[in-house]
Amino acid sequence: MSGLVLDHLAVSYGLRPAVRGLTLHVKAGESVALVGANGAGKTSTLLALAGALKQSARISGTQTFEDRAFPWGDVRARLAAGISLVPEREKVFALLTVRENLRIGASRAVGDRVRVDDVLSWFPRLRERRDTLAGNLSGGEQQMLALGVSLIGTPRLILLDEPTLGLAVPVIEEFCASLRRLRAELGLSALVAESDSNWLPHLADRAVVIDRGRQVADFRRLEERDLDAIHDVMLGLSNTREVSHA
Repeated sequence: MSGLVLDHLAVSYGLRPAVRGLTLHVKAGESVALVGANGAGKTSTLLALAGALKQSARISGTQTFEDRAFPWGDVRARLAAGISLVPEREKVFALLTVRENLRIGASRAVGDRVRVDDVLSWFPRLRERRDTLAGNLSGGEQQMLALGVSLIGTPRLILLDEPTLGLAVPVIEEFCASLRRLRAELGLSALVAESDSNWLPHLADRAVVIDRGRQVADFRRLEERDLDAIHDVMLGLSNTREVSHA
């Protein structure tokens, strides 16, 4: 299979399981939402895929991207393959300027498909504030900066952890529009961990719902009329454990 293939991922911290046998596929150019409430296992899944889980975590299963297998914990190999993570927390270096954050991203990048100047042209607000400390940016500006840093180099898959969390509605709308545009322009695949079902049609093509580390539903389309069903599954209000819409 092309794209990202995750097969029976299991993650635990001591005796506490976080992800239990999760299997999913993100096709080339596709955006998939990984949906669930807090504690569902979304962040652990993304950190595992980025090779960034703590060494104390126990992990099993397999990950391939573009038909290449990756050992768990190898961040550099994933970056070299074009897999980039935008974390939920600690998105930017607060005591460095916007420009310095982007330069750090460039220093880690493999290839020059996307450069610092490209990011500044995509996000005019970041260009205006390029000499501002990242810690003085608004939440939306920090999210844009984190996305920009992740795009520098040769990304082909981005992992976004709770990108709408804590942001005002107009900021989320702008972010979603930018993400759609850049995905189309760069041919990006995306896996988006999200707990707010309202924004799913704007972030992804389809959704996988997880609960306590297990997949409980797969929505193969994302339209406004599907949101109530997704919300019910997330809250455990639906008796159906497998929901599949063609």
